[in-house]
Amino acid sequence: MIKVLGQSLTLISCFTLFISCNESIETQSHVAKEVVYASIGANPIDQEVVERKYTLMEREIEYLLTIWPGEYDNVEQLSFEKDVGRNSIEKGQHKRVHSTVTRVNNKSLSQYLLYLEEYEHNDTNQITKQHIYELLPEDDIASIRVKRYNIEDAQSIWRSKDVEEKINNLKKSNFLLVESCDIILQREGKEFIGTSESQSCSLDHSSSAANFQIRISKERFSFRNKNEKSQREDWYILEKARCFVCMVDFPREPGGRPVNTKYYVDMHDQGGQFDFDYDDGRHMVLTMRNTWSYGMQRNTFVIVIQEESIDGPTLIYSWGSDGADRIGMNPGWIRIQCDLKNENNIELQQKLRPDS
Repeated sequence: MIKVLGQSLTLISCFTLFISCNESIETQSHVAKEVVYASIGANPIDQEVVERKYTLMEREIEYLLTIWPGEYDNVEQLSFEKDVGRNSIEKGQHKRVHSTVTRVNNKSLSQYLLYLEEYEHNDTNQITKQHIYELLPEDDIASIRVKRYNIEDAQSIWRSKDVEEKINNLKKSNFLLVESCDIILQREGKEFIGTSESQSCSLDHSSSAANFQIRISKERFSFRNKNEKSQREDWYILEKARCFVCMVDFPREPGGRPVNTKYYVDMHDQGGQFDFDYDDGRHMVLTMRNTWSYGMQRNTFVIVIQEESIDGPTLIYSWGSDGADRIGMNPGWIRIQCDLKNENNIELQQKLRPDS
């Protein structure tokens, strides 16, 4: 059963999102105070807020809000499944899922809010989830309660160019509480493990799951429906992505220089993809992965250009070390430069001349 979120969620006129790939997430510093503020990386305390001591679960929520926001994708999970013959959904492969979790900073609604948007099959138009998560401390049971709200008429907010306009146009009637679907989160080592209170909560309305479970760590976000009827207990394992800005340069003359920057592209390193047409009419796909290398027995940062599609022949690839903040290639007929996305690198790329 669904009911409209109560009076605490008022008209959203100052909805602020800390957006992962569209905007760089930067930890803000704290103002020193007599009472130690127990948050790590959260927003500074408003001056008008009376200093107070934070409970253990409030401190846990503040920490969770520093590690959960970001972009996540399960492309690596699908890659390993393909290696063992699970190369289609019919053969047991998971669906491709991409999730974006962002913090909502509007204390007039609630102290701790997150916005989750999800799409499937690497298609940003296939929005399958839009939720608001409200995090509440439950000190008596040493847990965090997560209340889930759906958004009516779900359309991509996070990927819209007019994000602020869309956010400001939302009304409290757009938020619908998903009843009997509260998730109880508890810390286990470096992870937060959560299970829905109800035995009828599921990933979506079409599922008859026994309960919904999630796991959150600094680098990973996992979830599953534990369905006693189907006995399917496979987790969707989504790795946290890093965001890059890339320049795609073409020669001004075939095989010659200087080059001409044709595209400035935002990409993430968990299967980010950019489709384009080369000057000779061929369709090409640039992909970015932080993937496991069997040959080198370690994670490897890779960019690849393939012809026609991601299933087409590889034209060229370049690799770097895991965690590298820059990668590129220059075979002569194209030049790619990708830098970790932040304000400095965006400005640097915009200032670069095509013949630099």
